[in-house]
Amino acid sequence: MKIRILVALAAMLAAVLGVQGTAQAEYGHGDSVRYASAKGCVKKNGAVPCGTWRLVTHHGRVILLKDAQLRALDAKGNPMIGMTAPVAVSGNGQKIAYFRKDGRLAVRTLNGKVRLLPKNTLPSKTAQHHVTLQLSDDGVVLAVTAARTKLFDTASSTRLGQLPKGRYFVGFSGDGKKVLTSSGADDSLRVYDLSGRLLRQGKTPQLITDNGPYGLHADGKTIAVLVANRKVALYDLESGQVTGDQPIKLPKDGTAQALDWTGGTQVTLHVSQESGSAPTRMTVLQHDVTSGATTVRDKYKLLKDTFVYASCGG
Repeated sequence: MKIRILVALAAMLAAVLGVQGTAQAEYGHGDSVRYASAKGCVKKNGAVPCGTWRLVTHHGRVILLKDAQLRALDAKGNPMIGMTAPVAVSGNGQKIAYFRKDGRLAVRTLNGKVRLLPKNTLPSKTAQHHVTLQLSDDGVVLAVTAARTKLFDTASSTRLGQLPKGRYFVGFSGDGKKVLTSSGADDSLRVYDLSGRLLRQGKTPQLITDNGPYGLHADGKTIAVLVANRKVALYDLESGQVTGDQPIKLPKDGTAQALDWTGGTQVTLHVSQESGSAPTRMTVLQHDVTSGATTVRDKYKLLKDTFVYASCGG
């Protein structure tokens, strides 16, 4: 999966009108998070993040993430006016990773339980806007990337492994048990297990460097990539061959923000659409890479005052 923090440019320009008539709620069962949203307030020099991170659920609830830090801290610990601290939502919408207001990294389950990561997870004096967080679709594993990527079990906060220096974390495999990485230095794609052990590697083909987004299958070798917004192609990292492609139709003027494997032959794409000052729209597509059949799993509009959002994966 790709990182889910996305700047909603249209929303930054919109007037700040508050939450769209949706009642705020407490944590509870039987629901899941669609996306996290940071509100934008209009100042003299433009829009800036303000207020509290909000979790917007499939049932239409807006839950305030009250213990989460909104504005990122720089290396000296000072808040940055125009930057938000990172937030990540798991594909199943049940877990949220974020910085607490005391600076600790935390993983919250939608039922309200919070697990803190070790204090030494990040190097000292790390600027928070240089940190990326990504949860596996099932929320079992969290990738924390600063100078390098560390992988944590979210139930126990135990560190499972660490990726080598110079490897850029791309995303989890469909089963969440492997990770895909890239490198600008040697132009390679590599697959590691959660302990950081190398499983497979190959050269990054032009098919992937010129297109995207892309994601790794549970088999640890098949990569699905969106090509020119017109088809989903399959690339075998082991053989270096393209093994198939099927056409796909995205919503008009849509931009695919993420592609995740959500089944043996199924990928899920989150596609955003922005239009002037109107709220950003998100369409979630499920595409069968064998038959080419595409269905709409979900469709919604972001809160109109959204400055930055982090959508769920998968």
